[in-house]
Amino acid sequence: MGRAILLAMPSRYARDAARLKVEIVSRVAAGERQRAVCAEAGMPCALTVRNWARADAAFGAELAAARRRGDWRRLWGFDEAKAAAFLARARAGERVHELLRAPGMPSRGAYDRWRRSEPGFAEATFALRRRRDAQLGERGRARRRSFDQGLADRVIVALNKGLFQGLTLEAVLAADPELPCKPVLARWRREAPAFDRMLKMMFAARRARVRPVPAWRIEAIVDHIVEGGSFASYSRLPGGPSRTTLRQWLRDPAFARAVAGACEDREAWYEDQILMAGDAARGASVRTLERRVGALKRQLVRLRHRPGAVHRRRPSTA
Repeated sequence: MGRAILLAMPSRYARDAARLKVEIVSRVAAGERQRAVCAEAGMPCALTVRNWARADAAFGAELAAARRRGDWRRLWGFDEAKAAAFLARARAGERVHELLRAPGMPSRGAYDRWRRSEPGFAEATFALRRRRDAQLGERGRARRRSFDQGLADRVIVALNKGLFQGLTLEAVLAADPELPCKPVLARWRREAPAFDRMLKMMFAARRARVRPVPAWRIEAIVDHIVEGGSFASYSRLPGGPSRTTLRQWLRDPAFARAVAGACEDREAWYEDQILMAGDAARGASVRTLERRVGALKRQLVRLRHRPGAVHRRRPSTA
């Protein structure tokens, strides 16, 4: 009943309804949202406009057609403000394909339609493409630098100076702006085999150089070996280096001497333990003696395979 009373009440916009209907249709067709138009002062509310569309079939059809035209304009129609913002950001250096996905910017379809239908926008985007192509061309020409023996020699000299300081190829190229970038250097190595061989020799020398093992690490490893440990058991400790790293450290003469001495002390300790166990089991049966000294003997045999030693495999009898 309340709804019937509301429908029966005359609208305060009834006297000006004809002008308001024309204005609403024209503004919606231009791309404005019907809700935004109705929210303005002096305009009928959305419910009143819907009641007018239901009561007036002609107005309802015009309003529906205006909504379709407005939707098309918002999606595809040229928006000068949006186009100006798009061009400003593109000229500032932002990429077009990223802008077309940004909020408030035209879609890919609208962008293509604007380029076909708006000469000014098409001219501006064409200038952007020409600038981009020129930049790409400059970068391409820079990457196609021909092999320069003088610059190649400078790379070799810089690497040779920083060989034992750990200076990398990337650091050498970055320190001198006249030197080529890494991709260009890779092409030079393919084009100049002698230059490539020299770099390979320098890299191999760097990998083969002997690095002194820290004194605290030598002391820790020696104590571990003397107490009956090995490289394998030390590498399993928290923070311990791998067995491969430990073997590589044997190229340090000081570390190799310390490990050899620790191995001798370890073997001497086991031999003393075996003698002491034998003296304690004197007069006992063979089984008792074997039980007391057998484990020590087996451990001694295993530990005689010293770190870094090359062990020959037994020939196959098959």
